[in-house]
Amino acid sequence: MTEKLFIKFFLLIVIVAAFIRFTGLGQIPVSLYWDEAAMLVDAKTVAATGQDMHGNPWYQLMYPSYGDYKLPIYIWLASFSVKLFGLSEWSLRLPSAIAGIGTVITSGLIARFLFKNSKRTDPKLIQLMTMAVVTFSPWSIMFSRTAFEGHLAQFLVSLSILILMWIHSTVTPSLLFGKETPQTIIKLSIAALFGVVATYTYFSVRFVWPVVFIAIQLFYALKFFTSKTKTFAVVKNIILSSAIPLILFFLLLIPMVKSPLYQESNTFRYSTSSVLNSFDYPVISNGLRELAGNNTIDRFFFHRHLLLIKELAINYSDHLSLNYLFINGDSNLRHGTTTHGLFLVILLPIFIYGLFKLFLNNKRVLTVLIIWWIIALLPASAPETTPHALRSLNGLIPLSIIIGFGLTQFINFSLIRSKKIKFKVILFSFTLLTIFNIGHFLNHYFYHYPSQSAHDWQDGYKELALTIDQVKDDVTTVWVEPFEGRFYLWLLAFGDYSATQIQEMDKPNYQISEIENIKIAPYDWTRLKTNSYKIIIVGETTNINNKLSEIETKPNWIKEIYSHDGISRFSVVEFGE
Repeated sequence: MTEKLFIKFFLLIVIVAAFIRFTGLGQIPVSLYWDEAAMLVDAKTVAATGQDMHGNPWYQLMYPSYGDYKLPIYIWLASFSVKLFGLSEWSLRLPSAIAGIGTVITSGLIARFLFKNSKRTDPKLIQLMTMAVVTFSPWSIMFSRTAFEGHLAQFLVSLSILILMWIHSTVTPSLLFGKETPQTIIKLSIAALFGVVATYTYFSVRFVWPVVFIAIQLFYALKFFTSKTKTFAVVKNIILSSAIPLILFFLLLIPMVKSPLYQESNTFRYSTSSVLNSFDYPVISNGLRELAGNNTIDRFFFHRHLLLIKELAINYSDHLSLNYLFINGDSNLRHGTTTHGLFLVILLPIFIYGLFKLFLNNKRVLTVLIIWWIIALLPASAPETTPHALRSLNGLIPLSIIIGFGLTQFINFSLIRSKKIKFKVILFSFTLLTIFNIGHFLNHYFYHYPSQSAHDWQDGYKELALTIDQVKDDVTTVWVEPFEGRFYLWLLAFGDYSATQIQEMDKPNYQISEIENIKIAPYDWTRLKTNSYKIIIVGETTNINNKLSEIETKPNWIKEIYSHDGISRFSVVEFGE
């Protein structure tokens, strides 16, 4: 492939990727999820005052948020975006969209480095095919358009690995065991710094990055064992060049561990449902042992640790399912459409073909990609509900490279035999089916998914918050019948409250139940008979209608708020004079 042709295709892919990720960014998904709303509140206050919603300085390493303790990197970037472009869903999601385009580019470059010395296939073609796979991957598209820290983190991990591979590609073998080793270690430490930034973006990276770093180090180190250099010298300097960046990585995580909120954050995360805490393994183990006879073999096979490992293995296997990867995806509508896999279904045979060809021709690359993929699944396998597309996002690039390689091999195979009509038909048919598959997903995502997923994205919350903000000054009290404990985040984000006002609000346990004359609490409807003040009551439509049917007092007016799927989600009613 000529350089001019390569550049044209490269730019075309990047432009298409940007178009898909930026079109309607603030409108699809149709609303903010509560984690996004919480980040928007912090971004709003940091952009205005340099302090979060609780009045803490912007440079803190752990944000209390609504009590879920967020890491700072995404909030910092979102604050900068809000400062530049104003407060909006678009501004909040902008860092993730940019990270999505960045992932398209880094995935291709990593693929090119991995196959740099390939004699069978043009590395530039593998780069372009990998970029195309990520560009049209439902997995990448969906998370590029939402403000999830995990998506930004996986891009930063890929950037770290890319820097690591670039360093190796620009050095000579002597750098691993010669006089220039200190300079190499300094360069490798730069890659570690990006790993640190990724970890300060999303907690699970601390488990993933070190393993992937070591895998890449070994990928480049193994070829030196065939040289005439003494093995001991090679091993010593490989360990040295790997250990120092790893030590730096863990040292730079100490400030996070020393954060006054770190223990609270761990308590919060361990309290969420997972296979680590959902079962009383000692009790289950003892019961199974007694039923089996409680001999030595029984005590071994029914040991509590083996039972835990079994549950983790089951969750691991869920992420390896081809149905999950290529057909249905994650059942959570914030993580998938449930009608498309993480990758286009047309690429399923290409993925299998890519694995097969890598196993035959390049086991070293295959080993690195499999290690990367498997370790990326570790954080995703602990939750009780699996598979989990968000927590396994670090597997996006290795899987895309496997598919990109398989696609390159398939195209080369078809072109070599293009003189035979059947191979022309196969290639032409595959191209048409791919275009149809891409079109089907994009049509579903932009025209059907908004309604399909409206409930899961808390659609209607923003309009309800804006309605309350408009009417609250005309009444004595606004009563918000509880339906979601974090609804106040939308009031803070979109209501007419300055950053200083938000910071001064009372927040026991980082939560808010009262904002000026807005009370987030059940209203005693029996008080309407003697009520002499003008009040507003808001809540879910079904609940409000049930209450109205039980009382004789008629409201002055009723406003219903509909979500994108056409369902009345909330009602706002006014009583009194």
